[in-house]
Amino acid sequence: MALEQSIGAVIKYQPSPENIESSEFLLLKNKRGFWGFPQGHKEKGETEIQTLMREVSEETGITYLDIQSYVGRIRYSYFKADGMKAEKEVRFYFATTSTRKIRLSAEHGGFMWVTFLDALSILDHRQLKSILVKGHRKGLY
Repeated sequence: MALEQSIGAVIKYQPSPENIESSEFLLLKNKRGFWGFPQGHKEKGETEIQTLMREVSEETGITYLDIQSYVGRIRYSYFKADGMKAEKEVRFYFATTSTRKIRLSAEHGGFMWVTFLDALSILDHRQLKSILVKGHRKGLY
């Protein structure tokens, strides 16, 4: 079973470099109804940063990100549409953006900007909560 690699982003709204007090994080709702962060498959030949920029742009319409730091990774198993089991690793980066305007792709059913504490209560998967907490413990936000 091959390991699928994806790259994700914990995105914080920061209207200007001086305004670091803003504490709203972007969450996306997938078609299955679960809340999470923008993320997607790494294409052959792409760097992780290229994947991050492409996926965020495709999923949210955000074209400018200030990538701050690597946060951490999660691993999980899931069943694909064909019923085959797959292993996935998602590496997350923390980034800021000066835009709140979102243009969702067809793969998502909603979005919201929420505080750190609200994100912890809204995120559906324990490992995504752990990524958010890890970034906080590192002093990134």
